[in-house]
Amino acid sequence: HRDLHRVDRRQRQICIRDTITIKHGPLANLDMPGMTMVFRVQDPAMLDQVKEGDKIRFIADKIDGVFTVTKIEATQ
Repeated sequence: HRDLHRVDRRQRQICIRDTITIKHGPLANLDMPGMTMVFRVQDPAMLDQVKEGDKIRFIADKIDGVFTVTKIEATQ
């Protein structure tokens, strides 16, 4: 389980930048140790599925050089 720290929806000029801050353990597919970091979300609608403080499961990948959450779900 991971801890969701922040959901951020900001409009900057023309594009909307949707990000999520996650405290996570090691991510083997990204060769990344555990830490708290900001990820972009692939689909902004995913942010409607979770709220700050939720325990979550997620899948992230590096897309166009940016760490991006491609799937997310709240857990119990």
